[in-house]
Parts: sequence; C-alpha cells; structure tokens
Amino acid sequence: MRVGFLELNTNASGPEGAPFKDVRVRQAINYAVNRQAMVDNLVRGGSKPVYSACFRTQTACDASQVTQYPYDPAKAKQLLAEAGYANGFDTDLWAYRERDYAEAIIGDLRKVGIRARLHFVQYPVMANALASGQAPLAFSTWGSFSINDATAFVTPYFGGKGSDIWKDPQVIAELAKADEVVDPQQRSALYAALLGRISSQAYMAPLFSYSTHYAFTSDLNFQDWPDELPRFAEASWK
Repeated sequence: MRVGFLELNTNASGPEGAPFKDVRVRQAINYAVNRQAMVDNLVRGGSKPVYSACFRTQTACDASQVTQYPYDPAKAKQLLAEAGYANGFDTDLWAYRERDYAEAIIGDLRKVGIRARLHFVQYPVMANALASGQAPLAFSTWGSFSINDATAFVTPYFGGKGSDIWKDPQVIAELAKADEVVDPQQRSALYAALLGRISSQAYMAPLFSYSTHYAFTSDLNFQDWPDELPRFAEASWK
C-alpha cells in the first residue's frame, strides 16, 4: 500500500514559498512529473501510477471525482505562465529516502522551468521543515500502517492534525463526517468528494505505488499482499 507523493506546502514561508500558494503552480507540478516513466524505469515490479491520496485497494478509496494529471509538460508551462512564472522559479525539494527518485523528480521539474535544489535529510528534519513552513516541496511516502482503508492515508495528512500542513477546513469537515459513516456506499461517496477536492486543489502530487521484493526463486510458492506484511507461514516449496 505504500505510495510515493509530493507535498506542496501552501503555508511555506519566504519568497520560495510564494509560488505554492497559487493552485495553478501546484497543478503544473502535477502535470510536470512523469509518473509512468518513474514506474517503468525506477520503481518497477508491481508499481503503478497513482493519482489519488489513497491506495487503490483501500476501502472508500473512491477516485471517481479525482482530477487525474497526465504527464503534460506543455500544460505545466502554460499554467506556470498564467500564474506569472513564465520563466519558472527556484525552489527546494526536501527528501529523506530514495535519492534517485527525488533526483528524477527534479529533472522533470527543470524541464518546465522549476529549478529545484535537493535537501536530503532525515525524516524528522523534513517533517519539522514542512510543519514550520521552511520546506515548500517534499518527496514523501506513506504505507497507511498496512490498514486497508482510506482513512489510514487521508486522516493523518488531511485531518487537521499530525502531518496536515494544509488544514483545509472543508476537507477536515468532510473527512470527519465520512469517518462517522458505516455504510460502505455512503462512505465511498463522501470520500469521493473530499478526495476530489484534495486533487483539484493539488495539495499533493501522488506519484506511484511501491514494489516490495521478499523472495526470488522459481521453487517457491509465495503469495504477495499489498499491506507489506508477507505471510511466510503460508509459503511452501514446489
């Protein structure tokens, strides 16, 4: 269930944080990153492009209202120009793991004029920089505690506490309501709306799901699970 994504900090401080307050810049970044190329050339395995702030198998991960941002550098440049950044801008990209993934993202951003410098640090340092507004852009991952429900992804990042750097009152209210509903169809409908707002506001740029390798031999019967918990007790030799 682990997903890699960019956090676009609308509350970042200083001149480098100013562009991220404009939704057109955040949308441009979503268009600028080549998700499929990262899946094919870096992550590989069972990895797939991701466009919503949840993992596809999770209960209530309803992407019916999610804005999908295909790889479109021309559209990204157009949006940047509309936002007043026709010549791009300088910024910082913070990351704490998979330096090669972060560098690939930086390469895609530079193609549309966003000149990002890499700050590669430990996770607590990056989390503090996001919360304080020091970090305008960060490459993060989340495994949802291996819980197959959308709340395990959405609530930590958009519930108004913890890692929520946006604190969108509409999303917080819709999420609180959705998590009180037990009926699966009603809950999915409520999640569809809030996931749609998260994507339309481009608070995140969800990128790809991870691929985890546990064993490699043609003599083994092994079933993988998306929660990152291998059931070795169920494996057997052919």
